[in-house]
Amino acid sequence: MSNLFEESLEVRADLYAAARRIRRDCKLGSGKDGTVFQTSAATAIKVFRHTETFNRERECYARLAEMSVRSVLGHAVPQMMDSDEALLVIEMTIVEPPFILDFASAYVDYPPEFSDDVMEDWRQQKHFQFGDNWGHVQILLDVLENTYGIYFLDPSPGNIKFDETTSEP
Repeated sequence: MSNLFEESLEVRADLYAAARRIRRDCKLGSGKDGTVFQTSAATAIKVFRHTETFNRERECYARLAEMSVRSVLGHAVPQMMDSDEALLVIEMTIVEPPFILDFASAYVDYPPEFSDDVMEDWRQQKHFQFGDNWGHVQILLDVLENTYGIYFLDPSPGNIKFDETTSEP
């Protein structure tokens, strides 16, 4: 990815922060959907690369807020504090493990259409990534889907963290 494109994410983060009289601080992470920065207000701002993923994540956080969800099976969920559609920025609380975050690839109220073969390959890959925690991750995904209508497609060890001292709650 070009440095120029990454710089535009930082510029949008700075514009968002300035409008709210806060400061963009250190980078917390970066991925295919965007970059996350800590702010001087002890929040995180995620700057998205694409409108579609911004809308998906904002819709998920709005759904979870409507239902007063702060955690799922003991995994903290960030709370959306604010968003800016023009800048493609979501501001949220910062959470500590165990947590579940990054809803940019999630769907609300309907599952994506993938073949059975694709889904089986996906399950095998995720089982490998999570090892002994895969069973718990599957339960988390079922709760998100069946209780909140959120089809979470990006479970990864970076997006679903367990307590450092134990493998499962």
